[in-house]
Amino acid sequence: MRTSWYLLTTKPKNEQRAVENLTAQKIEVYFPKVKQLKKRQGKKLIGEEALFPNYLFVKLDTEKDNFNAIRSTRGVSNFVRFGLNYGKVSNEFINELSSDLNNQAERTNLKTLININKGDELVILDGPLAGLKGVYQCKDGLERSILLLNILGKENKVVIENDDFDKIN
Repeated sequence: MRTSWYLLTTKPKNEQRAVENLTAQKIEVYFPKVKQLKKRQGKKLIGEEALFPNYLFVKLDTEKDNFNAIRSTRGVSNFVRFGLNYGKVSNEFINELSSDLNNQAERTNLKTLININKGDELVILDGPLAGLKGVYQCKDGLERSILLLNILGKENKVVIENDDFDKIN
């Protein structure tokens, strides 16, 4: 097999620049990113961050592609090496990583949390507590939140998947 995925390091905060310049050279690049909920100036926003900061995967043909030209590309620092050998990554790894990131993006509903603040009234949409109303307390990781529900006359903290509730307008 002549083509393989190789691992590159980039200059700090130059991943996107390297991707653009490598793509202009007709090099296939994989730059895995994840969506993150961030707070900037008091506002909640969804932003994308590099899964592996300062690293890119490139698919190269060992007979056709010029490794020195790739290493000299703007934004690229160097190839990852193990002794004299370039760091290779299997096609299966790239496919599985890409699939996992796509599945995670579908499962994690970050949009749900953008406009929700402590004390907001919510309704549970799915699960055994569907239809009950509650009050938002806080995040419990990326995929769950803690809600305060009034069950049988007593307030209870319950952990609910982010996809299973929505804000009451």
